[in-house]
Amino acid sequence: MGILATLIVVVLKCYRKDYGGFSPFFVNAGPQALLVVREPSQVRRVLAAADTPKPTKVHTDALDKLFGLPQLALAPYTGKNVSQMDKAALENAYINLPKKYLTGTSLSTSIETYVSILNKNMNNKMFQAGSWTQIEDIWSFFQQVITRCTLESLFGSDLFKQYSSVVRDYWEFADAAEGFIPSLPRYWVPSAASKARDRLLRGIEKWLKANHSGSDFARTAEEDPTWDEYKGSKFLQERDVAIASLKGMEVIARAVEMLSIMHE
Repeated sequence: MGILATLIVVVLKCYRKDYGGFSPFFVNAGPQALLVVREPSQVRRVLAAADTPKPTKVHTDALDKLFGLPQLALAPYTGKNVSQMDKAALENAYINLPKKYLTGTSLSTSIETYVSILNKNMNNKMFQAGSWTQIEDIWSFFQQVITRCTLESLFGSDLFKQYSSVVRDYWEFADAAEGFIPSLPRYWVPSAASKARDRLLRGIEKWLKANHSGSDFARTAEEDPTWDEYKGSKFLQERDVAIASLKGMEVIARAVEMLSIMHE
């Protein structure tokens, strides 16, 4: 666990002495205030209150330094000299689509998809009712299985055919990136994180070219399925359409956005 993550955990424990299990409340840890919520009604209010058409400064800093967004693609995120079309696309990607797909019945459908994929993966591990299955490292097992199921529910099963080492590379990146602190210079990003990130971006770019290329790659009509084994979830498809419309958004920049979702 990185220094900042450790600090956040310590601060949260201190705040719990004052607030108990209640929320919401803010925690000032690092360069950004963190809002702690736990009830579905609070999550809905947070999403409904979102009114900024661009990512936060901290997220933009991470896109730039941690995830490797090309400099030519950074302009729409900074809010400087941004066209109304780009502002609308960012607002759609960061506000409208999360509200559309990550709440209500759409969220329930996504959870059902995830549970179905989880059941399939657990069955593939040869678990049998009425008997014990020995697992040598339970953390590693769940780390691999949960990550794979989460990625499959977002990106579709073809991701693993296009990029078989995605889970391994992701955790190498995530472990190395724990110490990343926004607002510090680019050279503070650990080299191990940069190397794993570059492999991830190449693999995601390959998947994008195979499944999200052309002028009409998304299947987001009402009659289309909520999940596609090649194109992924409707949320991811429609979000990629919005991101791809931004000025300077070549396929590598879209891969950076996909990696940021993967890491969140």
